[in-house]
This record gives sequence, structure tokens and C-alpha cells, in this order.
Amino acid sequence: MNTALKANERELIKLIRFFSKRAEQLTESEELNQEQMQLAQACQNLEQQLLQHAENRTAILDKRARLEKLIEDKAQCPKCQKADMLKKLGVVTNEHNWKCNSYRCRRCNTTFTWNRPNNPWHMMEFLELYIKELESSLEAELDPAIRQQTEVAIPQLQDSLYRLRPVLEGSDEEVEALAEKEREMDKLIHQFKNYLLIEKIKLDTYQE
Repeated sequence: MNTALKANERELIKLIRFFSKRAEQLTESEELNQEQMQLAQACQNLEQQLLQHAENRTAILDKRARLEKLIEDKAQCPKCQKADMLKKLGVVTNEHNWKCNSYRCRRCNTTFTWNRPNNPWHMMEFLELYIKELESSLEAELDPAIRQQTEVAIPQLQDSLYRLRPVLEGSDEEVEALAEKEREMDKLIHQFKNYLLIEKIKLDTYQE
């Protein structure tokens, strides 16, 4: 069965297929009545709905997972200034509540937390803060070369932020809509499963 399905979805599809198979048997023996035909059609429609929902959920969550891995750390050891002997230790939350990667340099045997967020959502906040700091520094900077570098850097960072923000907002909206759809589907699954279980009990009792 489709691995994208959740446990409650798989359970319901098993029940659905039981009734679908029974409808096929009754059709062959020309014993299928109107009520059974309607139930079989409802089962078929719901199975398609469940499979489509699972496919949509997988696509949204896969896209989210890819976004979460969008940021590639260019971490360097603060002692030797190299990256080739770094081993990632884990993730920590800094004073801004951003998630950052921590590392150990096997050359220097030192541990440190890289001062950049490890995900695009916190990177967006980092860029906003960094741009403000650069804009403030322009007011006090007297060195013409540094001023020029800063004036070039700011619009580049703003452009990165401009392109990043709608992608992340779109993903957030998709995930929020998915959560709402999940609640609706869970309710529908619960109700329809209970209905089919009652129908199965009635059928088993009738056959006895």
C-alpha cells in the first residue's frame, strides 16, 4: 500500500477495499442493490480523495524539507580559520532565538557555534538585522572605501531578502493550509471508518 498514507488512512482504505470487492462480487451475481451501489461509489470516491491528499501532503512536506536544508554553512574554525576538519555536533539556539550549528574542529580540538542561522526562516531575520546594522554604520563611517563597500552590500542583501521572503511565506501558508486539511480529513476518516465498521458488523451478523 502507498507508503505516503498515515496509519488511519491505511486502515480506512483496507475497509473501503473490502466493500469495493464485495460490490464487485454482488455485481457479478447481479445482486447489487441501489444502496450497496451508492456505498461502493462513496468508497471509491473517498479512496481517490485519500490518495490525492497523501500525494499533496508528501509534495508539501518534501518542499518544506528542501527549504529547511537550503542554508549551507560556510563555517570555519575560529582558531585555524579552516573548515576541512570540522565535525558538526548539533544545533543550539542563540540569544536571538535562532537555530545555529555547533562544531568541533578536529585539528584544534575546539568547539564553537557558528554565528549564522542554519535555516532560511531565521536567516531572513538575520539579514533584516544585519541590513539595519549596516545602515546604521554608514552614519558613523568616515573611511570612503568602507562606505563604498557597505553601500554596495546593502542592496545586494536587500535583494536576497526580497527573493527569499515570498518563498518562505508561501511555504508557511501551504503548511498552515495542510494542517487545516489534515484536521478535516482526520474527522472525515474517523466518521467514515465508524460507519463502515457498523456496516461490516451488520453484514457479518446477516451472514451468520
